[in-house]
Amino acid sequence: MYRLLTDEDSGLDDWRNNVNECLELAYRYDLVDADLEARLKKGDRESWQSTMNELRVARVIEEIFGRGCLRWHPQGKKQKVGEYELVTNRIDTSIFVEVKTVFPRDIERLENRIIYKLRRYAGQVPIPSHLHVHIEVLGTSESFSGRRFKDFLFRELSAINPNDLAKKESKLPDYKDNSTGLHLKIETLLIKPKEKEQNCHIGVIGGGARSLENEAYIKHSLSKAYEQLPSGEKPCLVIICPSTAFPIDEDGMLDALLGHLAIRYYLQNGGPIKEPETIRKPDGFFQPHRNRKVSAVGLYKGRNVENPLEIYHNPCGRNPIPDSMLMKEGIRQLVKASDTEMKWI
Repeated sequence: MYRLLTDEDSGLDDWRNNVNECLELAYRYDLVDADLEARLKKGDRESWQSTMNELRVARVIEEIFGRGCLRWHPQGKKQKVGEYELVTNRIDTSIFVEVKTVFPRDIERLENRIIYKLRRYAGQVPIPSHLHVHIEVLGTSESFSGRRFKDFLFRELSAINPNDLAKKESKLPDYKDNSTGLHLKIETLLIKPKEKEQNCHIGVIGGGARSLENEAYIKHSLSKAYEQLPSGEKPCLVIICPSTAFPIDEDGMLDALLGHLAIRYYLQNGGPIKEPETIRKPDGFFQPHRNRKVSAVGLYKGRNVENPLEIYHNPCGRNPIPDSMLMKEGIRQLVKASDTEMKWI
């Protein structure tokens, strides 16, 4: 914010104009309150960018559908600005819109942040030990809150008799970092303290971190957005925004939503019976038995782009959005062509 206001570089004029237009929209919809001001002023780059992207997407939708097309919910389920409805015609057919910005996590920075978070709790347990922290790909795990994790350390590790300690490993329950969706496998290495040591505490050291594919970040952002969607029959559109350091292309969206590409071979008696075919593996966000509340996912491609919005319709969505409702200049749509194919229109 400081650079935006004070830097005299003319190259920033376009940026400043865009920010002014977004703030004009926020004032027009009476969105400027203490919460919005705090998000813009607190100096956190991710908070700033996610807030501005919510307003930028709203501006693009207004440019495409015209002023008055938005019905804003200043306070959503989690008391945050950013939830609104797109009213598409005179009979008040509306689409609920949720905007999410995808932020990648530098693995080393993420690991250090999580280690620091765990150290706050582990450091209060008077048992000498080390916690090996391993970051793994998204998966199923019990979500431990900070309080529960600290309670676990006190209950389990404080019950150990220091006189019986030998170098051995034990397993703690998986820990889920709620801000990223990453799951941690945590092991303890118990070390008997030296005679002169007193009030020994648990030390935390980093384990081997595994880099995530871009699709994992996209799907995690979609899962977070899914929690904020309303129940009922209203169509829901989740719009994904790339962050500055995390560009998202069409291939990344297709892998995240429809699944990764694979080759299927048909064999009989050890030999092929027909030509192999290209398929999508069933590891995408769009699934027949889950995530059906999402009618479509949009990709906001940025300012000054000829077609700023791409819409990927969910072929399994419970409340589909007719492609005719979004048939506007500036929107490219991937729609269901058959039970096995999608096509761009």
